[in-house]
Amino acid sequence: MSYSSDLKKRLTLSELRSKCCASAELYAAFLMNGSVVFTSSEKNEIRRINALAQKSGEKSFQRRIFIRIRNAGGLLWGAEIDSSRAADPESILRKDCCCAAFLRGCFLRSGYITSPDRPARADIAFKDERALQICRNALERLEIRYHLSVRNGKKLIYIKNASAVSDFLVRIGAVGAMLEFENGRIIKNYKNEVNRVTNCDNANLDKTVSAAMRQKMLFQKFMKTAAFDALPEQLQEIARLRVEYDSLSLKELGALLTPTLGKSGVAHRLKKIEELAKLAQ
Repeated sequence: MSYSSDLKKRLTLSELRSKCCASAELYAAFLMNGSVVFTSSEKNEIRRINALAQKSGEKSFQRRIFIRIRNAGGLLWGAEIDSSRAADPESILRKDCCCAAFLRGCFLRSGYITSPDRPARADIAFKDERALQICRNALERLEIRYHLSVRNGKKLIYIKNASAVSDFLVRIGAVGAMLEFENGRIIKNYKNEVNRVTNCDNANLDKTVSAAMRQKMLFQKFMKTAAFDALPEQLQEIARLRVEYDSLSLKELGALLTPTLGKSGVAHRLKKIEELAKLAQ
């Protein structure tokens, strides 16, 4: 089972808290389904439709739950409900809770979401223009950023910003999924930071090794000249240490001196010796 299917299964089992929200979600289901006859291979989806109808006060069941047998085998669950008392679109947009319920109904019928270990994205495909417009208005009321597109001839609303996806999940009642996404985002950011630091450290190490090898070769030649013997003892000492310990960092070289010398002091002396060595060539 995909993550998206698993999330929908969890949402069909979520609590129905109010009559108005049940009406809003049921209206979304009607519009997205395009028919008063609902069928699904998942019994919980049909149970959800029945629960919504009962909670919203819709008593006109034509057939509460029925079963069909597919041509290829297996059961197909269904329900048929009179939609004559479906929710008023304008009433849906008056409350945040009803907007969220309508979004949940749309997502359950035709939504998709990526798993937490992938870049965050949620989308809903629409065949019904009314459902699309109400969904857009609901998202705007709830201040959730979204985009429009077309896929396989169907209009699509998609949310790809990670924080916007988290907001969407919380609104439709998928708090657990939001926590999973946030946890995935934290882990991803941590890995990216570790890689950045590692790459930076490797680049600095390469730079240090390259400079050390260049200085060693230059100083070895310079140490054979009279100009080197004329240098102050402190410069001769640091030059010998660089030749002998070419793998040490500037800080480690400074620690070998008596008295010890800081990183900037070592760098200054090595640079001075380099300049003199080049002049002596």
